[in-house]
Amino acid sequence: MYIKVSKENLLRGIQIVETAVSSKTTLPVLSNFLVEATLDKNSTGAGDTGEIKLISTDLEIAVSCYISGKIKQAGGITIPAKRFGSIVKELPEQEIEIKTDDKNQVDIKAGKSHFVLSGTPKEDFPALPEFSEEKAMTIETKLLKEIIKKTSFAISTDETRYVLTGLYFIIEQNTIRAVATDGRRLAYICRKGISNKSSMKAIIPNKAINEISRLFSIEDNEEVKISFTENQASFKIKDITLVSRLVDGEFPNYEQVIPKKYLHKIAIDSKSLLSATKQIALLTQEKGGAVKFTYGKNALRISAQVQGLGSGEVDMDIPYTGPSLDIAFNPGYVIDILRNINEESVEFQMNGSIDACVLKSAKDDDYICVVMPMRI
Repeated sequence: MYIKVSKENLLRGIQIVETAVSSKTTLPVLSNFLVEATLDKNSTGAGDTGEIKLISTDLEIAVSCYISGKIKQAGGITIPAKRFGSIVKELPEQEIEIKTDDKNQVDIKAGKSHFVLSGTPKEDFPALPEFSEEKAMTIETKLLKEIIKKTSFAISTDETRYVLTGLYFIIEQNTIRAVATDGRRLAYICRKGISNKSSMKAIIPNKAINEISRLFSIEDNEEVKISFTENQASFKIKDITLVSRLVDGEFPNYEQVIPKKYLHKIAIDSKSLLSATKQIALLTQEKGGAVKFTYGKNALRISAQVQGLGSGEVDMDIPYTGPSLDIAFNPGYVIDILRNINEESVEFQMNGSIDACVLKSAKDDDYICVVMPMRI
């Protein structure tokens, strides 16, 4: 293989694929990038037209991308990812030449800088599935960003509850629903406006969800294509493809968790409530304690008392005329929801101090969050 590529393009490719490199593995090749250079089919020989592809995987997710450059000789090799990335970052801002020989040595030159790294044959790298354009559905990037942002905070990090460690997607008839829960809170969203040819249910692991969000910050494109197989999901953003294993198992019946009736509905200013909750959370954040919401006539008091530390309270004026009610929450759960409501006011729908509480926007019935109260 013999390629020439600008430092800017190569760094972009490295930035895209580097997080899927396995840092702890018994399979050394997973600590490498796979670099492949393929000439166009119509090329007559050592031409310049073709594709340079970078790939990395930890066997849970795989990320690949194409970068532009000149191909003098087609081929492929795996290169130690961390060392290669560090070298490229420090090379001068000039065209970089990368050559390989039959002993899998990788020759890297830029200006007067010259490095040689030991690689391994590309055949040692795990084979990855090709993205299926025929089975793919299309969704606007803006829409997928919203879905992930408004739900992913509720994904469980408890590996003993494996089926909850991902974002549950239900796709049918131009509609996409997503649900996340850790057993103590739940976030649900439903949106229309996708182009799909078949229905699908799948749990995407949190690691893949985080990686998709990261790729959005690197590559700005109007559409994302998603393709599902029995045990994998693939996401394609322009010239970037992410492949992820699915979480194996059956997601719990989330509809049973969402209360259908409520005794009290209270609209509260979102920004004021977020500020008040964050203030009181300062007392409890190191102790994992509860923050108490005390509802009275036209008033809400948010308070906390932590033994050996102190106490605090913030009073708010609210339009409430019902009976007095005390309910306590993990403040972090409430803060996560308020940061994502994106409306002037949030509705609290409650039945009592020990019952699940719904937080939602009055203007969006298709975005619902549920929080279980804490006992105090």
